[in-house]
Amino acid sequence: MNLKALRCCVEIVRQGSFTKAAQHLHIAQPALSMAVTRLEEELGVTLFNRTTRKVILTAEGEQFLPRIASALREMDVARQELRDMADLKRGEVRLGIPPMFGLHYVPGLMNAFRKSYPGIAMTVFEGSAEDIGHRLEQREIDLALLESRRVPPDKESILLGSDEMLACMHPDHPYAGKAYLTAEDLRNTDMVVFDRTFVQRHLLDAFFAEHGITYQVALQSNFVSLVVQAALDNMGVATLLRSVQQRTPGIVGVPFRPAQQMSFRLCWRSGEYLSLASKRFIDFAAQTHYLER
Repeated sequence: MNLKALRCCVEIVRQGSFTKAAQHLHIAQPALSMAVTRLEEELGVTLFNRTTRKVILTAEGEQFLPRIASALREMDVARQELRDMADLKRGEVRLGIPPMFGLHYVPGLMNAFRKSYPGIAMTVFEGSAEDIGHRLEQREIDLALLESRRVPPDKESILLGSDEMLACMHPDHPYAGKAYLTAEDLRNTDMVVFDRTFVQRHLLDAFFAEHGITYQVALQSNFVSLVVQAALDNMGVATLLRSVQQRTPGIVGVPFRPAQQMSFRLCWRSGEYLSLASKRFIDFAAQTHYLER
């Protein structure tokens, strides 16, 4: 069916006249009448009763045209939504973030992005690297913020920022005043650690394994706030990002030697469709370098 002919029919009903409909659509009345006639021939029914001056729908017209009017409205809405999305007036970004790095960096980035694109909604999932990676693979999210060593090789990514893992403790801890800490220093020290879904745990394990040292675990958890509080309560030494330590009053951070650096990348599925909103978020994060502030 010809969309132009369908719109002509709907406009005739709306205006109550072939003449007024033609004027409103800015077409000649004979052209409008011809479009309606061809549509009726295609459908095999008569839509308008032409025996009177007033527009009267046939039974077939009463059945058909209200549905067409509704469908055309939906098409217009859908077309406008696509235009809005193309203009980034609407859309959604689904992002997965790690607890520590995401908590202290991503809110500011999202706020800055929303100020530039207020029509784009942000949906954020927090989880471990394994959980975020799984969500990305299952297409539950479009973008994932992961530590560089956890980015799958089949994903595209850009570097967004870096941080340093510190040994964090209560100010009264014996090591609170040291300039740095080695694996040997921490050999017999109680540690409050994250479980092995966290990158920090893998870094800590590798740090000690390199020197053939087994460390003491006083507490293991995947709950960031609990690990931070345990360090504040002098239960042991925790491994936190410098950004977290600097924003946590009452906790001291001491660098490891050698330093334990972490870099974070924004990644997405390679070779697959990515919404305009997600593409713009990637560009915005890369161009503003917001995570490095």
